[in-house]
Amino acid sequence: MSKLEETLKMTSKAIKKKVIEYINHAEDNVVEAVYKMLQLYEDGDNKSLMSDEQKSEIERRSILYRQGALKSSSWTEVKKRTKKI
Repeated sequence: MSKLEETLKMTSKAIKKKVIEYINHAEDNVVEAVYKMLQLYEDGDNKSLMSDEQKSEIERRSILYRQGALKSSSWTEVKKRTKKI
């Protein structure tokens, strides 16, 4: 199971605890980045860090992907292609 899959299965309470643990040991630049991200969230609609335009684009691509109309690549395939350039 990947770290992303593990995180998705965690409860909100467990995630908050883990984030606090990370922050308590993080370098200053990481703490600053997290703080700025939370500021953006709080200044927005408190639901997402993405704009409506970004959300729409993700939904559009998701629909195309599910219909088989959007080509996708694994991370391994992407890395192989970029090494050729």
